Parts: sequence; C-alpha cells; structure tokens
Amino acid sequence: MADAAVAEFIENEAADARSQKLSNRVRIQRWPGEFTVVGPPVAMVDVDRAAECLYGSGFMRGWIQEKIKEHLLAGGTFVNHDDGPQDYEEAVVPNGQQLYLRVRSEYRMATELEVLNWVDTVQFSASTGRAISKRAQERGYVLHYHEDVRRIATYDGLPRQAKVILDVLSEAGREEFTEASIQVVLTTPEVIDRLKTKQDPMTVFAFYRKRLVDEEHLEEVGADD
Repeated sequence: MADAAVAEFIENEAADARSQKLSNRVRIQRWPGEFTVVGPPVAMVDVDRAAECLYGSGFMRGWIQEKIKEHLLAGGTFVNHDDGPQDYEEAVVPNGQQLYLRVRSEYRMATELEVLNWVDTVQFSASTGRAISKRAQERGYVLHYHEDVRRIATYDGLPRQAKVILDVLSEAGREEFTEASIQVVLTTPEVIDRLKTKQDPMTVFAFYRKRLVDEEHLEEVGADD
C-alpha cells in the first residue's frame, strides 16, 4: 500500500509539473536502488545533455528500438551522411565538376519485389547464411496464372495447397521466379498459415512441382536449359 501511495504521489507531482510553463532544462530525479546514488538526488541539466545521457543509457535501448521500427514501418528513412569523401571513394564527374557521393548508408523498408530480386544474388547467401544453393538461384520458373480457359480448368482441379502456391506466386507481382525467390515467398508465417501445414513449405512445393509444370502453370527455365 505504501508503494502505491508513493507512486500516486510521484504521478501527481509529475502531472502538476506538466501543467506549468516548462523551462529549457531537464529535471532528473534519482532514487537509491541496487546502486548507490552519487551526487544530489535531483539535477537540472541542459536538454542536449539529457538527450545524450538517455541515448547512451541501457534502459532506453528498448524504447529507442521501438521508435526506430515505428519510423521504418511508417515509410520513414534513415540516411547516414558523412562529412566528406573517403579514400576509397571514386569521384563522379558531371559537367566537368568533380563530386563525391557523400551518403554512406540508407535504411528503409524494402518492397517485396526488391526482396525477391535480392535473393537471386550471391550477396543474399553470403549475408544471411540461408541454405539456398547456387542451383536454386539459377533454376527458375515462369508463372502462367489463369492465362487461358484450359489453365483455369486445370487450376480448379488442383489440390488446395497447390492452388495456394500459385495464388501466392501470383500475388508476389512478378512472372519469373528462381527457386530461391520461391522459398522466400512461401516461407512467411502468413503463407505457412494459408498452406495449413507443419512441413517445410518448400517440401510442399517440391511435392506439387511436377504437376504444376506438367499442367503448364509453371514453365521451367534456367539450370536445366
């Protein structure tokens, strides 16, 4: 009960403070705990200094991470600009003027198509360590989804999971896939839920692959050409 009373007192005090005109300094209240409080229990510091302390504080890490995620998921971008060119950076010379690309890095949400294009590259395997072979990155398929009456009829006769596979590939917004990009498309939690399987989705795809190719929903290209 005492703890609740203290918490209520602190909240009331904070509410009173919020209702008053604010200064240009940050009030820091400190209480004894696992560690001994060194210095006064109340300090008033510049807002930049307070922000620096909060940024470097371990207990703020979770909040900062969530705010970063919120910004990215809302379509925001983080761009890291450097003060000047690096020794290894090549110059770009438009109209006789020597310029350097000063953007060191950019963070933003990738589009689904960008992800699919990326997984077909060597960098994908190198940076993720996912077990996608070079053959999987070269062996590909062209999707023929509901292109004519015959294919629609054979689609209607497919098992439910085979239909889901074709539906998901069509929803991905491209017509050509490698096995690597198919793996990425099929192994999301949402698609696994749609397949209603505890198996690896690529195992399900491998089971139906021959039928999908034989009935010309998929056309094989690439490694076997």
